[in-house]
Amino acid sequence: MWRKILWILTILVALTMILCIVSVYVSPASAKWMSLMSFALKYVLIGLAALMILWIFVNYKVAIPIAVLVFVGFKYFSHEYSIRDKSLDDKADFRVMSYNVKCFGILDKNSNLLRGKVIDTIAATNPDILCLQEAYWADNPSDFPTLDALSKNLNASSVRKTQLAAFNHGVGGLAIVSRYKVINQYSHPFDSTANGFMYVDIVVEDDTVRLYNCHLQSIMIKDSDLEMSSRHEGFNRENKDKAMNLYSKFSEASARRAVQVDTLVATIDTCPYPVILCGDFNDVPLSYTCFSILAAGERLHDTFMERGDGSGRTYTIMDVDFRIDYIMHSNLFKCLRHKVLDFNIVNDHYPVVADFKR
Repeated sequence: MWRKILWILTILVALTMILCIVSVYVSPASAKWMSLMSFALKYVLIGLAALMILWIFVNYKVAIPIAVLVFVGFKYFSHEYSIRDKSLDDKADFRVMSYNVKCFGILDKNSNLLRGKVIDTIAATNPDILCLQEAYWADNPSDFPTLDALSKNLNASSVRKTQLAAFNHGVGGLAIVSRYKVINQYSHPFDSTANGFMYVDIVVEDDTVRLYNCHLQSIMIKDSDLEMSSRHEGFNRENKDKAMNLYSKFSEASARRAVQVDTLVATIDTCPYPVILCGDFNDVPLSYTCFSILAAGERLHDTFMERGDGSGRTYTIMDVDFRIDYIMHSNLFKCLRHKVLDFNIVNDHYPVVADFKR
């Protein structure tokens, strides 16, 4: 009897593992529920590894295919976690920084203080290429200097921006601050949302490089969405409604993001130049979003997977760390170092920095 239970449990866990792997190739626009599978992979992997060990003592022949599936699952898990720092000491040719700056704090208290800290942190990091999401620039730059101040501090040759939202006395969106000459620019705001992407073609020595900056669909979670009732009087309808609302927000955002990323990837696939891509994807590494972008063009590389350490968290909510901000690149460049700075604006995104060699 116990063998039969073990067989059933093994089959169920193995099928769940296969679903977790397949989910990164299935667009949430056509199967919304599949976007949830990526969050289960770590736990399914642990369960399958435990079953593999058990089967070694029961029937080692059964343990062999399970071991293969565990190995494949671990390869996918490596997108989420790096067990050691793989930084190189070579001298970098240039530095790239990607950062969701939350409008430089204009919407928070002590906005001038927050803005100053953001600008100082960026200036101290000294990137040659800076990609900002949720940037803000005032109608009168002297009222709340942001991009102009950064351009001056970084001695940049160009500042390019794309408006995605409007505020009182200013606008917000994407911005690229570059020390390299810009020879072309394209912007693509997405419909009915404050998201989009832009790219500029820059000249790095003798090469033309296409630099992408993107901000993909957010789930738009509020604090109230995460506050579950502690009532214990049997079935808690309030918590069920909140859980369903949270799932609805997550699945709808995943579906919209899938359509957005398909549009983004289409431009990369036709790009004649090597690519560096930065952005706030609002999605985890094991997702249709990330795997679609990694497979774009002649295939891109994730700087975290090459040189990252630990979980690479760029955003924390309810004490849970997520990596949703990325820097990716074509084969022309070699990533030497990847780092997430220990700085954010009011519990928001952390900046991501990568050093490159040509």
